[in-house]
Amino acid sequence: MGYAQLVIGPAGSGKSTYCSSLYRHCETVRRTMHIVNLDPAAENFDYPVAMDIRELISLEDVMEELGLGPNGGLIYCMEHLEDNLDDWLAEELDNYLDDDYLVFDCPGQIELFTHVPVLRNFVDHLKSRNFNVCAVYLLDSQVCIRFRTLPPCIVCFCCTHTVVQRAYSFLFHMN
Repeated sequence: MGYAQLVIGPAGSGKSTYCSSLYRHCETVRRTMHIVNLDPAAENFDYPVAMDIRELISLEDVMEELGLGPNGGLIYCMEHLEDNLDDWLAEELDNYLDDDYLVFDCPGQIELFTHVPVLRNFVDHLKSRNFNVCAVYLLDSQVCIRFRTLPPCIVCFCCTHTVVQRAYSFLFHMN
């Protein structure tokens, strides 16, 4: 059985920083983990990327070729990933052993996970390939001190938790 951790949360909440810190920690304790980039707009990484959605599709190409804006382009990219779960993703996952630990660094546009079924189908695909899946929802701690911004973030957390239907951790990122 493989292990998968989805790292989700709003843009700027520290998802990539979390992935980088987790990778360095695993290196220190001599544990193996692999980080997967699921953000088709990401460009720079602080860690080695084991799998990259940009090998399948990139936001820049979608925006240029289809004339979509950033949000429409991201939805298109994620739906394209969903259409290729049995092809591209299955082929990529075949490169990992049964006990490997994969961390999926997800895009920060939370509507990708609350308004379309991509994340649920992605989780179902991982489960069908015998992965034990959990999720970490990151939220910038500065959001929590402003009363007007905290409730919408909590609602987004609840929505994504409902979609993922897996073990879930709610983490605050301190700047």
